[in-house]
Formats: sequence, C-alpha cells, structure tokens
Amino acid sequence: MTAGIAAAEVTFSGTAKFGYNNTDHETGDSIGAAFSDLDLNIDFSQELNNGFTAAASVEFDVTDADQGVSFNASDALISLTNGDSGIHYGDTDHAAKNAWTAVGSKDNDAFRDADDEMVTRADVTFGGAKLSVSLGDDTHLDNPTKATIPVAGNEKDYISLGISGSAGAFSYALAHQNANTLWLDDNDNEAPSQLATTGVRVSKTLVGATVALGYAKNDNGGSTGIEVSYPMGALTTTASYVQAGKDGAENNWDVKFIYDADAVGLTVATDESQDWNVDVSYEMGNGLSLFLGADDGGEDTYAGVSYDLGGGASLLASYANDNDNDDNDDDVGAKDYKEGMTFQLSFAF
Repeated sequence: MTAGIAAAEVTFSGTAKFGYNNTDHETGDSIGAAFSDLDLNIDFSQELNNGFTAAASVEFDVTDADQGVSFNASDALISLTNGDSGIHYGDTDHAAKNAWTAVGSKDNDAFRDADDEMVTRADVTFGGAKLSVSLGDDTHLDNPTKATIPVAGNEKDYISLGISGSAGAFSYALAHQNANTLWLDDNDNEAPSQLATTGVRVSKTLVGATVALGYAKNDNGGSTGIEVSYPMGALTTTASYVQAGKDGAENNWDVKFIYDADAVGLTVATDESQDWNVDVSYEMGNGLSLFLGADDGGEDTYAGVSYDLGGGASLLASYANDNDNDDNDDDVGAKDYKEGMTFQLSFAF
C-alpha cells in the first residue's frame, strides 16, 4: 500500500494593462505614445510532514510590448515555514524592516529596504515574541554601487535583527541593523540606510485611542516620537510629534484625517513643512468612480474616472500634473497616475 502524498498547489495570476499617454514624465514635454505592461505571477506550495509548508513564488514582467526585450523575472522568493518558525530567501523584508513600524516622521530610523538584493531571513516565535535575523547579499549585482563605470559585485553580507510581540496590554518592537556599504537606489534606500541603526517602539490602546512611543538612533543622532491614532466612527485622526536629538535638526509633526463611509473617501494630511495633500474618492454607482486630489503641497494635482467592467477588467481616464517634475512615471498622487492625460484598459486574472 502506498501512503498518500499531498498534491502540490500551483497558482497563476497576473495583470495586463494597455493605454495611451500624452506626456514624457522625465521632461514634461507633450508626446503621444501607447504603453503596455504585463505581469505574470506564479505561486507554488506543498505541505510537508510535521506541519511544514514549502513555497516559492516569482513574477515575470513584460513592458512596452517589445516582445521579450524587456522580459524579466523579479520578486523571487523561496520559503519553508510552520506555525512557529520559518526561513525565507529572496525578495523578503530584512529582519529590522519586518519588525519596525515608524512612530511619526523620524529622521533616524532608515532601516534598509530589500531592493534587488537576495535576503535570507529566519523567524521563530516563542512566548508571544517573534524573533527574526537576516543576512543580505548584493554580490550578485553587476554594478552594486551604481558607479559611472560599472564595478562587479563586491559587497559584503550584512546582518539585521528584529523582535516584535506583546506583553500584557502593550505591543513592542526592537530593530537593529549593522553599518554596511550597500548600493543606493532611486526609490526607498538613501544614504541613511547604510548606517548602523537601532529602534525601539511600544504601543498601547487607551480609551479607544492607540498611543505609540518610539526612539531611533543612528550615526546622525537620535529622535524620540509619540503618535496617537483615534477612530471616531467613519473618521480616524492620527497625530504625531518627533523631537530630534541633534543640534540644528528640525522637529517633525504630522496630522492626518481619514474619512471612509458609504461612497465617499477623504484623506487630508499636513506636516510642519506645509507639505499637505488631499485625496477624494466618490463611487458614483454602476461601476463608476471619481478620484480628485492634490499632493506635495499642491505641486501635484490629479483627477481620474474609472469604470469597472466586471471580471477584473476596468477602464481609466486620468489627468495628472507634476508641477515640479519630481515624480517618476506612474507615481503622481495617491493613485500613482501617469503625468498628463492617460486612457487605460486593465485586466486582472
């Protein structure tokens, strides 16, 4: 008699977009060009003995309908997990980033984001605490430091630690990363992400409000923050204040209001630098939705109308203006619209 073996699960999903845009986002010049984007996601999983699950996933991208010239694989991840522990390799958060949640707009908690490097992270949970340790490696990159004259991968491994959990009515997080010489990118990782950084955070819910305290320190100094979030029906108000611990550094405060009820959504936020933003959404019925907003202190404005065709398909017409030309393509405002006028047909499978 042959013992039964659980069948592996393989799932496919993806998105496809096709549209027309009339603006070059790098220069702001008027152009007319069609664009397309195709993403294919493949996920594998297999239940093993002793409660373990093996899994893997990868995404394939094709852009601009060039029939394979820009075909590339990304977001590859392999994992082995059970209810209390796991090991992950590939496109996964570093341990510090996985544990940390910012308290206000801190200047000293720039924990490293995973971006194009392979990360190995191990997690284990015991006594209500999740302990994570990770190693990152940029040595596979052709030009890790983005030098003008490319230099082959010569980066060293770097370590990151994270602990998160709860004790009684309190939730907490501890995070640390060592200093490293990691390459920088154009998105989330800037120079502070190379510094040795430590952060501690604790939060508690009091009379309906969640209060969080946090401290973070790197080679540029330390900062202490407090954040209070209070829901009142459809309205949630969040306010924070961060005191910088370095002479001459600016203290930061932020206030955000989020209203979400029935067909209306509204987000209003501002900070000490007057970098305010407003985002409004309204479901008009019959699959039609309207979006309006302003971002970057009013430097960016946008409006869009979407129509749900059902079955994962939708139509979009939008206009976005990046007045100071500081946003990347697909990155204007809360809805990440393309700059200029755009018409787009999207499918989700």
